[in-house]
Formats: sequence, C-alpha cells, structure tokens
Amino acid sequence: MANETTIGELRINLKMKLEGIEKGIETAKKKLQEIEQQNEQVKNSNDQLDASFIAMSVGIIASLAKIKSAVDEGVNKYISYTNSMQALQKTAKATNTSMSDIEDTIKDVNKLKLMDDSDVTAATKNLLTYGFTVKQTGDILKVLQDAAVGNRQASYGLSEAVRVTTERY
Repeated sequence: MANETTIGELRINLKMKLEGIEKGIETAKKKLQEIEQQNEQVKNSNDQLDASFIAMSVGIIASLAKIKSAVDEGVNKYISYTNSMQALQKTAKATNTSMSDIEDTIKDVNKLKLMDDSDVTAATKNLLTYGFTVKQTGDILKVLQDAAVGNRQASYGLSEAVRVTTERY
C-alpha cells in the first residue's frame, strides 16, 4: 500500500504539473499572439511612414523642379531683356533718338505691365527702325496693346502678339 500512496501522490503531482504546464503554454500562446499583433501594428505604421516619406519626396522633387523652372525662366527673361536693350540702344544711336525719351515712352506704354519687358523693348526698336518717332512709337504700341487684348490669336500671348505685329511692318 505504501507503493499505492506514492503512485497516487505521483499521479496527483504529475496532474498538477501538467495543468501548470498547460496554463503556462496557454499564457505563452496569448503573449505570442499579442506580440504578433504588435508587430503587425509596427509593420503597418512603418508602411504608412514609408508611404508618407515617398509622398513627401515626390512633393520635394516637384517643388525643386518648379523652382528650377522659375529660375531658368528668370534667367532667360533677363538675357532676352538685356539683348533687347542692347539692340534698342544701337537703334537709338542709329536713329539719333534720345535713350531717356525711349525709356520714358516704354514706361508709359507698359505702365500696366501687360507686356513682357523684352517684348515691349523689341517692339519699340522695331517701330523706331521703321522710321517712327518716339511719340508715334508710343502711340502705336498703346493701340496695338488695346487691339491685342481683344483680337490676339490664341497662339500668342498679348505681349508676344504686339511684338510680332511690329515685326511685320
């Protein structure tokens, strides 16, 4: 009987230990599931960060492209204006016309800034080259601006329409 008691106690001890192990395994499974859920949340968060970073990068690249385009356009306008002014100065000298009178006329004609500076300068040069006086040039440019506002071709902007018109005289 002494053996039976030991075996009974051993069964009880084994049963208690097995129940403890099963509870421990269940607890471990729950912890692993929680860790997997947390890992999934971190993964989703990382995916969102990646998407945000990509979107931000695209935005930065687009902004830099616009800045570069604006700088290029500004440089091209400056070069065009400088070339137009040099040509206008040569025309003023060749026609024996005062450069300050020409500049005053250009300011008067373009006081509303409807035309690009290089276009109004080129148009002025063209009209002076054809023999018009500074006053006549100013008057013609004002009329051409008014006409271009309503009648310009869709392929030209207002400024370009006036300049192109003076090139055809």
